[in-house]
Amino acid sequence: MGYKILFIDEESTQHDRFLDYFEHVCPEIKPTCLFPEANVDEMVDIIRDLQPDAIVTDFRLNEIRVDIDYNVNYDGVELISYLRRLYHNFPCFVITSFDDDAVNVSDDVNLVYIKDLLKPDNDKAKVPFAQRIVSQIDKYRARIDAARSELSVLIDKRNSGKAGVHEEDRIIKLDSFLERTFDAYDAVPSEMKKLSNLDKLNELIGKADEILKKLE
Repeated sequence: MGYKILFIDEESTQHDRFLDYFEHVCPEIKPTCLFPEANVDEMVDIIRDLQPDAIVTDFRLNEIRVDIDYNVNYDGVELISYLRRLYHNFPCFVITSFDDDAVNVSDDVNLVYIKDLLKPDNDKAKVPFAQRIVSQIDKYRARIDAARSELSVLIDKRNSGKAGVHEEDRIIKLDSFLERTFDAYDAVPSEMKKLSNLDKLNELIGKADEILKKLE
């Protein structure tokens, strides 16, 4: 399985730099480069359509407008914060020459990297930036696969009537996570999201009420 990496920057020269970096460091991966849309909602819509495995974005997306003729009303940190609210723990990275500024406004400083890492001959980094991206993609995919596997087992248990309250709750949590991935094709049917144990409890309460009425 390949890796679909999306790079967002307002400069075509930075697009070329990013592509050159992967050509030298990880030639089997061919990133897709995009200019930022004017507003974050439009950008997120395009990302949803492309369904990448990871996003790498410049921090200042409105700084040098040689290749775009419109204002970009968000920065890279705001974009990935928006994305990670929609898709929890989705692999995202901000690269910048102004790491102090980016770190100060980011909720997660581990998402911010300096652009010098995009130099193919950079030997200061113990782990190449490209490998960091691939590693995060692999971990995210593994989490999705594990969630699907666990969910399948729990649904079978639920269908057999053997699922307890904690297992029913786990089904809902796993389903919620999977629904917040780009490839959310295996969501639990809505009728199954209601706890069957709650149904059983309501049934018992109803029977108890009937008994009490007969005793009155």
